[in-house]
Amino acid sequence: MGRFIVKDSFYNKAKKEGFRARSAYKLDEIQERFRVVKKGDRVLDLGAAPGSWLQVEATLTGETGIVVGIDLLPINPMPARNVLLRQGDIRDMEVNGLLSEAGVATFDVITCDIAPNLSGIKEVDNANVHDLYVAVLKVVKEALRKGGNFLIKLFFSPQLGDMSADLRPLFTSVTTFKPKASRGVSSEVYLVCMGKR
Repeated sequence: MGRFIVKDSFYNKAKKEGFRARSAYKLDEIQERFRVVKKGDRVLDLGAAPGSWLQVEATLTGETGIVVGIDLLPINPMPARNVLLRQGDIRDMEVNGLLSEAGVATFDVITCDIAPNLSGIKEVDNANVHDLYVAVLKVVKEALRKGGNFLIKLFFSPQLGDMSADLRPLFTSVTTFKPKASRGVSSEVYLVCMGKR
């Protein structure tokens, strides 16, 4: 029962404060602890729908920054002038074209709160999560500047240790973190990767 009340409180808080989803508070908590995004940053948000992370990132980067959001699903337009929205599959994304369209050479930060539709079949779900992770990692290697930060949502699975080990040589620090705003029953966890080598 307690978990249900916590879930409801974040959901209701999001609606009351004008956020598109409760996930805004996950990013808020991660930002407070790790300072992933700075004013003026160029941010790429993968799996951005419905747009609650974009709302937070647009405020954090300010008028001098730019935030690009991409998702398979359409994202409702946003009032912030520093946000660029694109619909598409990151597995087929042409990174150079995206950089050119955004008018940047590289991104300072890449965030990813993406999750595949879960079937409940553990082997299938783990494979889908891993496929998405590989596609995201390709974008990070090509589009994130040296010294840049990367934040990704993953799920507790047999591959989580391997994914974390993949990232450690690429960044100065990789920290596993579960925000309070995550549902207690959820197996989601975030890897906060700071300072791309």
